Amino acid sequence: MFVYPRNLFAHILKDLNRKFVFLAGPRQVGKTTLAENIMKKLNGIHLLYEDEHDRAKILKKEYVHKSWVCLDEFHKFERWKNHIKGVYDKYHKTLHLLLTGSARLDIFQKSGDSLMGRYYLYHLYPLSCGELHTDVIPTLPQDMHSLTSKIKGIPELLKFGGFPEPFSLQSEKEHLRWSNMRRNLIIREDLRELTHIQLIGLVEQLMLLLPSKIGSLFSYRSLAEDIQVGVPTIQNWIQVFEKLYLLFKISPYSKRITRAIQRQPKYYFYDWSQVEDESSKFENFIASHLWKAVQVWTDLGEANLSLHFLRDREKREVDFLITKNEKPWFMVEAKLAETSPSENLLHFSRLLNIPGIQVILKEGICKRHGNISVISADQWLLHFP
Repeated sequence: MFVYPRNLFAHILKDLNRKFVFLAGPRQVGKTTLAENIMKKLNGIHLLYEDEHDRAKILKKEYVHKSWVCLDEFHKFERWKNHIKGVYDKYHKTLHLLLTGSARLDIFQKSGDSLMGRYYLYHLYPLSCGELHTDVIPTLPQDMHSLTSKIKGIPELLKFGGFPEPFSLQSEKEHLRWSNMRRNLIIREDLRELTHIQLIGLVEQLMLLLPSKIGSLFSYRSLAEDIQVGVPTIQNWIQVFEKLYLLFKISPYSKRITRAIQRQPKYYFYDWSQVEDESSKFENFIASHLWKAVQVWTDLGEANLSLHFLRDREKREVDFLITKNEKPWFMVEAKLAETSPSENLLHFSRLLNIPGIQVILKEGICKRHGNISVISADQWLLHFP
């Protein structure tokens, strides 16, 4: 399998000289490969918690006198937080530690714990158009209308997703085998290890229902009725899916929007290839690129960015709104081939006085209508991480 250079490599390498680094992201997104390459560059050691021999070394803290160490998939150790706190307090002046995991590594950001300010958190997400073409993370664009560099590979990325293994193989059979295997691993291993969920069969049923809900206002009640469980149960399971990097949630933006909806979120897959409907898949594809850009640029301190959508009580809706430092920055509408600017995009652009980008799958389009651009995805996405 081809190993893709990841654009976080240089940044993690630099930050390991200053603090501990936590690297979180979906299962099989490439965290282990990236961590191994970083340790190889530093002549450090890589210890995998799932390996029995390595686990014994970790639990005995035999690694603490080394300079450069990666503890891989360490979130699977139930008491990992206390372990890392103790290691930091005693050895942080000489130990440079990289910690990877598929869940829970952002807990210190939310708990007010003693490690606050003593580590950097990075998120590794599936391959995007920009990362496939350069291992340099671009800085924040100044003009969203001017991002017009043409790239290749979007049909393949749409079809096979951005996870390195199925994308590199580009085989329908291997993609199906990989998808089934990943779903089983998440359900049979990750859910059992990280939660107390017992109704695994119903959870799998929920997972299979989710692709048809992508991009729509999310109704917990509707899913609860489909699966015959309570609404709080569905809410709990969806939160677990978020923690395991199966789904990400975007919320409606309501400031300065008259009669805006305020509660119902939308959900998207990290693996957009699981969505069958062509229009929904493309919307998920764009959502994933924007979500990754927002997270990566925020992790690097470029700005505090957030991803939302717009919808009012008159059902006028724009797929995505990106805020910068809590203020509307620009909007994005995803369309397959529609080259006329969306009326809703025009409406909200006037209301918020921000640019709107209508990104379409159809190639060869780049038009400007005042503060709205209609542009092909293969000409717009290169400038995002």
